[in-house]
Amino acid sequence: AFCLLVESYFDALDQLDGEERVVGGSNVPSDEYVPYQVSMQYFTRSQYRHFCGGSIVSPTRVLTAAHCVYEQNPERLTVVTGIRDLRDKTGQRSQVKEYVVHENYEQFVSSDIAMVFIEPPLNLDDQRSERLFFNDSSIVGGNREVSLTGWGSVHHFGSFPLARFPTVLQRLPYTTITNEECKERMRGVSDTEVCAVERFGKGACNGDSGGPLVMQDGGQIKQVGIVSYGTALCASSNPDVYTRVSKFHDWIAQHSA
Repeated sequence: AFCLLVESYFDALDQLDGEERVVGGSNVPSDEYVPYQVSMQYFTRSQYRHFCGGSIVSPTRVLTAAHCVYEQNPERLTVVTGIRDLRDKTGQRSQVKEYVVHENYEQFVSSDIAMVFIEPPLNLDDQRSERLFFNDSSIVGGNREVSLTGWGSVHHFGSFPLARFPTVLQRLPYTTITNEECKERMRGVSDTEVCAVERFGKGACNGDSGGPLVMQDGGQIKQVGIVSYGTALCASSNPDVYTRVSKFHDWIAQHSA
């Protein structure tokens, strides 16, 4: 999984020299926000630290990976929206009140999806914070252009002491592959997952978990997947595996009400 061990993040953060990129990605421009992206933060050592990503479903709901929140104490979790840089103090912070993990969730196996309930409600201004629409029940196949954003490690090794974590949100364009292709390289991939891959040196890593994989669809940005897992060596030639949100359309709708 690409979920971040919070203590490792704390230890590695100060090592970043500012020139690194999310493995193969680039800084989101200084005049741009990714308004649907949230930073999930855990209270540790008297401050909040990023550990996972997520996407805005509504003013009181955030979608993320189940492995990000499973068995976590919600009182220690918040979400922050409307920021590009984790050092930005002008974003909105809401407390996690509770969360629902999919009833069929098994780590590295299936249903890596969770809905997070937050208070106070987010102010969605369509510029710095806005909801993300979801791909419907249609299946996204291979060779589709997609985009990943996140604050995950920019080094191939996502764990301390080699991990390097950016403060500026990173963006990586890459491409989906069919599940048939993915199964040839990643064992256990199911129809409830979607895979994407780039050349060696580009991909998701620790700290990106729970974040959205999106695509352009009819002039609208839609979420295709949720960062779930990959190999121990981030951004290798193996695919990254995402929870396929279209397979959970009804579940998302049920917990969005």
